[in-house]
Amino acid sequence: MVQRISVADFETTTKAEDCRVWAWGMVDIEKCRSGWNVEIGQDLKSFMDYISDESQIIYFHNLRFDGAFIIDWLMRERYRFVEDNRPRRGEFTSLISSQNQWYSLTVCFDNGVRVEFRDSAKKMRLPVSVIAKTFNIFEKKGKIDYHAERPAGHVITREERAYIVNDVLIVAKALKNQLDEGMTKLTSSADALAEYKKLAGKSFNDYFPVLSQSMDGEIRDAYRGGFTIPSKRFKGKITGKGKTFDVNSLYPSVMYNKLLPYGEPIFSDGLPKKTAPYPLFIVSVTFTAKLKKDHIPCIQIKNSRFHNDVEYQEEIKDPVTLSCSNVDLELWMDHYDMVILSFNGGWSFKGCQGVFNDYIDKWMEVKATSEGGKRFMAKGMLNDLYGKFATNPDVTPNVPRLEDDVVKFSLGTETMRDPIYTAMGVFITSYAREITIRAGQQLYPYFAYADTDSLHLLDGWEPASTDEHCKACHGPAVHPMDLDVHPHRLGAWKHEYDFQSAFFARSKAYAERHYDGECETPEHEECFGEDHSACHEHRAGGCYEVHISGMPVQVAQGLTFDDFTNGREFTGNLKQKRVPGGVVLVDAGFTLKF
Repeated sequence: MVQRISVADFETTTKAEDCRVWAWGMVDIEKCRSGWNVEIGQDLKSFMDYISDESQIIYFHNLRFDGAFIIDWLMRERYRFVEDNRPRRGEFTSLISSQNQWYSLTVCFDNGVRVEFRDSAKKMRLPVSVIAKTFNIFEKKGKIDYHAERPAGHVITREERAYIVNDVLIVAKALKNQLDEGMTKLTSSADALAEYKKLAGKSFNDYFPVLSQSMDGEIRDAYRGGFTIPSKRFKGKITGKGKTFDVNSLYPSVMYNKLLPYGEPIFSDGLPKKTAPYPLFIVSVTFTAKLKKDHIPCIQIKNSRFHNDVEYQEEIKDPVTLSCSNVDLELWMDHYDMVILSFNGGWSFKGCQGVFNDYIDKWMEVKATSEGGKRFMAKGMLNDLYGKFATNPDVTPNVPRLEDDVVKFSLGTETMRDPIYTAMGVFITSYAREITIRAGQQLYPYFAYADTDSLHLLDGWEPASTDEHCKACHGPAVHPMDLDVHPHRLGAWKHEYDFQSAFFARSKAYAERHYDGECETPEHEECFGEDHSACHEHRAGGCYEVHISGMPVQVAQGLTFDDFTNGREFTGNLKQKRVPGGVVLVDAGFTLKF
């Protein structure tokens, strides 16, 4: 028997002294195409009563918020929390990481019915309004007054009912598309790994054996994320015109084209030597360094009281010890005058190329021939696989307790699981950073900003004709002061847009003005960004694109260059606060200082 799968959503009050669910909506995902067949209720008790008659999976889009009300209710109703994943009657469990990432809640009601709550935002990392556009769903995200007085027993209005129905149907219809494609895991990255394992078959375990926790820990020390930096020469200044380029599927292109690790590694004292059987290595190195003239800094030191975690160092006077791949080490030595004090041993790996090609070919074809939701799913399957290989084996959970009439969390029993193959994540991210950094370096006079897979370049340089790089879609080697530019080819640089002026404040904080006058595009959210992640605001004086990490998009898109240079305080930075009954959103404010 196929288990019932539904989507639900809560509407809650906004006052800490009266925190409760005032309305809920829920739809069976198999019935969501038949029209407005959404069940509506008025309080949390009626919701829990309604779902307790049939075992099922229920998705919320942001389980961390809605799930807080469910846990509060369960604990007040004397349900007992257990850390194992098979709760018995009158028990519940949760899968909440030590970093407070919510994945699931499972409750076994007194009648034996088992309901699992999951987070659809872990499957679709988009707000509901963008899901509707991306999946071409008829229903659209509505608006209501969240702060209106709604006392207990409030009768839901027609406007409120329509709002609830649309929210639930948008998520349900989009999620049904994913489930119909066999994407049934808890997260999009887990879906990607499951799909790859299916294609790889028995060879997966041969290529990617489970390594010991200690070995994995040493390898994991070399795992780093993307590369984001403004040029020191232009930081904090309003620049002139420029162009932005993004790599077409950066991480998939690395997985397709680069030499990647596999198999059991071997340990070497000192600096591992590259050999034909073992051409890759990860090593611990102790060194000092000074950036070469006119070079982009690319060494970042984390968890040090002497260095800023987010800054790339220009000079390292006191010896530091870092682990890195041979790709990182070669890049560092090209950009810095390094004094190597010691190589402290490392792991050598066999190398292979093409192990992901069948998987990437499949999803690149889907991406190229599809639109809307199917194209979004293909992009997710392409981009989410690499990170799953480096999943942290430490899965110690956060566990809830009711204290001082409020649900609080603390670390549960230390829990470890087998690593997947962290070295794969190490080398994929190393190659990705190298591609971006070396591209920025070869265009150093024009380099203004980089963010993982993008370059922002000031005018004065023009790419070579696309035709010169498109002979049967296999172009020649890229010459200095050039990029391999092509709108679609895997791994090439795509010209995204031009800007008239820009202000690069720091990593993950910049603004670009795309037009000096009226924007040519009628709908501002269609200006740039196919996933609508960079909506713009039309205002007198131009169309701005603003990105500031930690600042809500709806706040950031109202800014201009003056806000960066003069500094301002903003409202609209909503944070969750735990109170009796669940959570409320409290405006923590946001101060812009550069």
